Amino acid sequence: MTCRLFIDEVGNDDTRSVSERYLSLTGIITKTHGHDRRITPAIEALKAKFFGHDPPRKVVVLHRREIVRREPPFDCLWDDDTNAKWEDALIGLIEYLPYIAITVMIDKLEHVEKYTVWQFNPYHYCMRALIERYVLWLNRHGLIGDVVVEPRFKKQDKKLKKSFSYIYDHGTEHIPASTVQRCLTSREIKFEPKEANVCGLQLVEIIAHPSHHALKWEYTGEVMTARFGLQVYEVLRRCRYARNPKTGDIAGWGQKWLP
Repeated sequence: MTCRLFIDEVGNDDTRSVSERYLSLTGIITKTHGHDRRITPAIEALKAKFFGHDPPRKVVVLHRREIVRREPPFDCLWDDDTNAKWEDALIGLIEYLPYIAITVMIDKLEHVEKYTVWQFNPYHYCMRALIERYVLWLNRHGLIGDVVVEPRFKKQDKKLKKSFSYIYDHGTEHIPASTVQRCLTSREIKFEPKEANVCGLQLVEIIAHPSHHALKWEYTGEVMTARFGLQVYEVLRRCRYARNPKTGDIAGWGQKWLP
């Protein structure tokens, strides 16, 4: 059975950026038939109900920044009652839909201070840790899968493709190449633009920011206060983060702090 890992990032990989000290990558693992038969119909129906999504005449793609700013077509959320119903419905899907979540975060300042001579690109470092957990999950369940992200910029995407292929060809210090190649169906990472309306990418974008801020809260003490974000995080902790199959621990499995 084939699976897919959809990935979204919060922050950037610029180690000189003081204002954005933390970068995280969040991935959701889902079986492809679960994505096509459950995730996609549910999210498409939700968009149709609230925002008039009606392809091909009107295609609405969930984009967190536009939703938070309540820009068209999300301007109906200025109405408090509509917004409350939207958030309740979205929380319900985040809890109900079939996926496993993993968030990897890096403290870029600590990374630079720890590795003064040689520094792994923070994005690629997080990606490697995320792919390791995905491959180990696939291996435990006897499954195979691929990886999908949104494109960023041509130069960054080219480097990411190279980094991903290197993991496929050589493995990591924790996982041999043979295991990686047995579990991943391709040595190429797949890029899907936002306009492709891939519902798995929209779902991971919705949960990525709450998961980012929650993990930062746990490690730095910077309190997370956003009500909706806290609701998302409560669902993730209760039933969606990857866990140690023996102990049920989330740390190191569904959440990973680097370096």
